[in-house]
Amino acid sequence: MVTRLAAWYLRDCRFVRGRGLMNRLLGKFLEVRTVDGMMIRLINPLEYHQRMLLFGAAYEPELTGFLREILVPGMVFVDVGANLGYYTLLGGKRVGPRGQVHAFEPAPAQFRHLAQNVRMNGLRNVVLNECAVADRVGEAELFLSHGWNQGTHSLRMARDSGEACKVRCTSLDGYVTQAGIERIDVVKMDVEGGEMLVCLGARDTFTYVPPPVVVFEACEESALVFGHSTKDVKGILEGYGYTLFRLEATTAPVRASKHSVEAFANLVGIHARASRQYYDALGCAF
Repeated sequence: MVTRLAAWYLRDCRFVRGRGLMNRLLGKFLEVRTVDGMMIRLINPLEYHQRMLLFGAAYEPELTGFLREILVPGMVFVDVGANLGYYTLLGGKRVGPRGQVHAFEPAPAQFRHLAQNVRMNGLRNVVLNECAVADRVGEAELFLSHGWNQGTHSLRMARDSGEACKVRCTSLDGYVTQAGIERIDVVKMDVEGGEMLVCLGARDTFTYVPPPVVVFEACEESALVFGHSTKDVKGILEGYGYTLFRLEATTAPVRASKHSVEAFANLVGIHARASRQYYDALGCAF
């Protein structure tokens, strides 16, 4: 009832005076339950991602559906750019106590939110990392966005960037070695144009046996801020041995050409040595 009333007030009520105060008050206690039965605290219900959850909108249904299909008990799932933890929670529930989730989120406010949601759901199979993932181990500058979408923090200054803060930085190869991880089954990355940096720092991770499935958001505008194109990201993954597919909201996935830019899309990379089950999950007949 509280969730429905909050959604009505923040979306439909014509009386808008005091809406900011109400948003802050609701952020003290408002929680929503996802379709997978996970609870998420909405600390800023008017922010884009949290607003979608509050209003009951389908949250990236093509990506959510694919991850539901491929994540099974015992797997190791890596969530690069975890934000408030929607996919971390989904992964934690799907892989179960025999599996593990490694979540990375460098933005301080988002990391606190992520950690709170993991604790609230009692997930003991999640390893939280307050750091960015790129092509090296060290320190990086993170440019924060305080606009309507606070999931657009980036390692490069973009149009809506605000202040910057210093954050720890690692590479996937470096992290795998340091943590002694023997295998990774699925990697999801949402790094606002920094996909090339992640790929450059994951050469060993993306090519060892068995190679993980790689799921990532590709946006040409964000990639250009880093000085490359989404074509370059697809090219390096194909060089590692991956075939790329574009997830579609209303149709079956389609093969993504390395010669075309991606204005905005969720892409899946499946390695030539990967199990047939991942192609089956895509619904592709090969």
